[in-house]
Amino acid sequence: MLKKIGAVGGAVAIALCWPFATGQIGEKIYLDTVGKYENPYLTISSESYDRGYLNSDAVSRIEIKEDWKPVFDEEGLPTVWFIHHKVSHGFMGVTSTSELVLDEDLQPVADKLWGEGVSPISFTTTTALTRKTDFNITMKPVSFKNEQGAKADIKAFVLEGTVDAKGAGEFHYQLPEAKITTTAKESMVMTGLEGGGKGLLDGQFWIGSQDFVMKHVSFKDLINDKSVEIDNVVLGMNNELTQSEQASGQAEQQLTNTNMMTIDKIVSLDGQEYRNFNFKLAFSDLNYPAISRLGNMADEIDEQMSEQQAKDAALALDLLVAKGLKFTIEDLSLVTPKGDVRSHLNLVIAPGIARASENMAKISEKLSGDISLILPIKLVEDDPVLFEKATMMEQGGIVEKGADYYSLQMQIEGDKIILASGDQLPLAMLMMLFM
Repeated sequence: MLKKIGAVGGAVAIALCWPFATGQIGEKIYLDTVGKYENPYLTISSESYDRGYLNSDAVSRIEIKEDWKPVFDEEGLPTVWFIHHKVSHGFMGVTSTSELVLDEDLQPVADKLWGEGVSPISFTTTTALTRKTDFNITMKPVSFKNEQGAKADIKAFVLEGTVDAKGAGEFHYQLPEAKITTTAKESMVMTGLEGGGKGLLDGQFWIGSQDFVMKHVSFKDLINDKSVEIDNVVLGMNNELTQSEQASGQAEQQLTNTNMMTIDKIVSLDGQEYRNFNFKLAFSDLNYPAISRLGNMADEIDEQMSEQQAKDAALALDLLVAKGLKFTIEDLSLVTPKGDVRSHLNLVIAPGIARASENMAKISEKLSGDISLILPIKLVEDDPVLFEKATMMEQGGIVEKGADYYSLQMQIEGDKIILASGDQLPLAMLMMLFM
């Protein structure tokens, strides 16, 4: 009986002490997260953290970085923002509910857009002791109308997902509908926006996938009865890391980046209808240490590179090119009122070029690929500049003119191009023709 009483007493003592322990853990998680947060647009710091037994209050300070402050200043927006967090210490983790703190200038604006006393944004997180965190960010619905005719009716925007202690996670967002009308009688209607991703932010690169879908968006000039409409936009991006075996026996990471975009229908301002737009692009076999170094340098370089920065960039570029890479536009096509546009491009730089930055012409020694482009004659003839170039290239035997289409087909081998006829031309000549 005494053992049972002791066991129950011990369990009660642990239960009573645990919120204090999770409070300490919660504060550490918060301070660690704020202290290590990196973003090219803003900095986050802890303004205060008042830890209690079952609950804590914290305030985070968000400041826009110098490069972006003029953008906010022009719009009359603050460059420093505060977020208030209400933290609860549960038995198995920490829950936080956060809201944007509005100053005296912004509060009246928020009251008109979201309603009096309604916080525009809420941010809720639940963090387990393993630091796995579920989160939800909600932008509250907007309903606004003024005497000048401006209107806004925007449904709630919701972003939710999960992230683990290593930063890997997944997220999903959606905005069902947004309607905006300006005082100039211009309107925008958007429906069915949603997307998400799964992966890990590794320095400059998201390793994983992301997708975006929008069912419809239209922009209308209500006075002149003109509009632009777009239906069923789909975007996709994927970054994948693989291990490549080197001659030295060491494995190196390579990055493959693929991107795609499709649009079912576009109606232009003049009423022309374009359908089935497809775009697929990929960068393959990119040396990951080199591309990461170039990405990190992009944030550090000002308007003019220093001598050391230029040297470091050249070394990273040399490594990237020396390891070889591939660039592919698998599909770039569109159905226009004047015919179909179809094209693709493949370029490969084989490994083995040393110190390419000292002589970029050496890249052509390892270059290969092919180009295909088909354009409707009616489309070309409607553009004087394009028609002039097409005529010149037809006369030079570079493009072929059929009954309805211009066709360009060629192979690239080193510093020369091989036309469909078998004729060869210097690669530099092709570059000049496209300029």
